[in-house]
Amino acid sequence: MVSATLSLAQQIADRLQTEEIVLIPATLDEFWEVVEEFGEEPDFDLEYINGNIKAQDGVAIDNHEVMVTNVGRILGMAFYNVPNLRVMGSNKTIYITACETAVKPDLVVMGEPSQFFRRKGQEPGTTNPYMVVEIFSDSTQKDDRGEKLRCYKLLESIQHIIYIDQFKPYVSVYTKNGDVHHWYEVDYYSLDETVKIGDFDLSMGDIYHKVDF
Repeated sequence: MVSATLSLAQQIADRLQTEEIVLIPATLDEFWEVVEEFGEEPDFDLEYINGNIKAQDGVAIDNHEVMVTNVGRILGMAFYNVPNLRVMGSNKTIYITACETAVKPDLVVMGEPSQFFRRKGQEPGTTNPYMVVEIFSDSTQKDDRGEKLRCYKLLESIQHIIYIDQFKPYVSVYTKNGDVHHWYEVDYYSLDETVKIGDFDLSMGDIYHKVDF
């Protein structure tokens, strides 16, 4: 049992020595304090979901990293000449006010200028993503397609939510249909298919380029 005298940050660091994912009940204020204590780039992922601080070992397998690079490059080219949209990596914390949730997608396409949920002396959370991309595994799929998806859909700014499986060809695209209450989903299962995201086409073959199944 972890000593009650340890800070939340110390508890998380200790438990991550033997656990892949750590969940600790906490307030939102306590989450931001933990983020501040660990600094800008800890060696693991920190999120706040369903009243819990979620810490997960940040060591990603090869498939995940190859796919983040592939998709980042594809989106970077797709949005290269689109004014006011910028492709960013996983160090961008998205704060969803309606859920009191703070998460870090694998990739974010941001509107400009960025809008923030600020806390004095602590890391801000961005509140106006245009698109988020999650590359999920068996251990993250429940959160990615459960509470996180519900909360992403409540963001006024977001237009597309993309889920990608790293172990088999499968991409799921959620596109807003007018407002936060109406979405449509299209799934893709074959490397021969073309993923449609708004006005852009993304090749499944390019997304999974050099990925081992």
